[in-house]
Amino acid sequence: MTSFIHSDFPTTHLGVARVAAAIGSARVIAGRFQGAKGLVALLLAGAFSALVVVADQVVSSWADGQAVLAWIGLWAVLFAAVALFAEASRGWSDSAAGVIAKWSRAHAQRLEDERTWRFAQADPRFMSELQVARCRAEQLALETGKPTPAWPFRNMPTHVPTRGFMG
Repeated sequence: MTSFIHSDFPTTHLGVARVAAAIGSARVIAGRFQGAKGLVALLLAGAFSALVVVADQVVSSWADGQAVLAWIGLWAVLFAAVALFAEASRGWSDSAAGVIAKWSRAHAQRLEDERTWRFAQADPRFMSELQVARCRAEQLALETGKPTPAWPFRNMPTHVPTRGFMG
């Protein structure tokens, strides 16, 4: 005799599925505001809301007969401001993103140079390899007539801090 069991119980908890969907939506929304574009959009939204508050204060001080005309004028100005800032925000966000990316790359390179220099000061073989590489780069620059490449370690300390008897 063969019996089959048909279970109609769900395999996932609906509450857990809703929470997971909410977390996924929150991540998508947060991803939109990361970086320079989100920051510029947030700053523009703040400036726009401040403009609305100031315009509301001006309009609310007027008489009731002029209120409808003032509100029409206010909304015309607000829509014009949105149209004006929409194009400007794209350029601002792209240039701000470029500046931030350039600074980030320079900062990462500086940290890597500092790490390399500390290692070279601790290992004489590696220091001699760096010096040979520098000499080769200078020789190649002289042969090709190009300017001598910048030495990335020119601003690094020349001694290794060690712990002495008192330190």
